Amino acid sequence: MELWLVRHGRTSANEEGRFQGRLDVPLNGEGRREAVLLSYRLAGAGEFGLLLSSDQQRAWETAEIISRGIKLTPLQEPLLRECSWGYVEGLRRSEVEAAYPFLFYPGSGRLRALRCGGEGERRLLARTRALRRKINRKHGSFRRILLVSHGRLINAFISGGLGLSSRQKWPYAPAPASLSIVRYDPASGLCRLLLYNDTSHLHV
Repeated sequence: MELWLVRHGRTSANEEGRFQGRLDVPLNGEGRREAVLLSYRLAGAGEFGLLLSSDQQRAWETAEIISRGIKLTPLQEPLLRECSWGYVEGLRRSEVEAAYPFLFYPGSGRLRALRCGGEGERRLLARTRALRRKINRKHGSFRRILLVSHGRLINAFISGGLGLSSRQKWPYAPAPASLSIVRYDPASGLCRLLLYNDTSHLHV
């Protein structure tokens, strides 16, 4: 099974460097333009069996734009929601660093979501495992499925699928409106990364 992972288009919070998490932020004008360009690309990529999306506004709006290109009605999947950043949501990284420096892992610059009341790496990995199992259980007959989600969730989905643990640094940070593809093997529960963070459709 191929899982095509799309990050939502750009938002004003992206441009301002804010932690979005579970905030229900809409796409901005540039994000809608990115989603349209992505829909053109996906329309020429062959047939998809299913389109699943996070129900958060920025992802759902991206999925609705894509749906017009690939002629599939999007379905909401709550497991595709972004991870929570707790009480720092809405703040810029610089603001968090100044006010709460203890929230970051020493030497790595990574924010410890659990410490700010958010969703820690272990829980996030467990959610992505549950998502893969649910997709296989409910939609295992489809060869290719398109998933529209968020940067941190896609980060965890790929990292967990490749066998990385919550203790390891996850090297993935997909850009807005990017496309990544994994081949998922339900028997092992693992993935093979076929394409990562492709934004070539945005540079036409």
